[in-house]
Amino acid sequence: MGYIREDQADIRVTLDGIAMFGSWKSIEGGDLETDDAKTRPGGMGRMVSLGGPVDRNDLTATIQFSDVVSLKHKAFEAACGNGRVKVAVTWLGPDRAPTGTSFSRVGTLKGCSVPDADSESSDPGMYTIVVACDELAA
Repeated sequence: MGYIREDQADIRVTLDGIAMFGSWKSIEGGDLETDDAKTRPGGMGRMVSLGGPVDRNDLTATIQFSDVVSLKHKAFEAACGNGRVKVAVTWLGPDRAPTGTSFSRVGTLKGCSVPDADSESSDPGMYTIVVACDELAA
């Protein structure tokens, strides 16, 4: 069995069917959760889960900010609230070759932001998008 580290992911983003840059740096979220209901039968019975509707939380994706990325910010802003985004992740082996396993999430672009600016920081700027995910995975 080979374990996979967090850095062994090739993350690709499309906006309205158009590929946006190469591999992105990170993703977070896009997970399924449920607001379950529970009941306790009379006579101090043990709690029983009834399940409930599921919801997929928002996904946040980041990429290093560059002059090329900055040129697409207006397109992302114009698509906020209605643009369709697909985020696809392919897991890589230690040799950087695809393992054959992947997953993707789709949804509506909810937000996009350029990095903060600070004249005393040399940290790399990160461009961020937030996707309101559909319940069903792509």
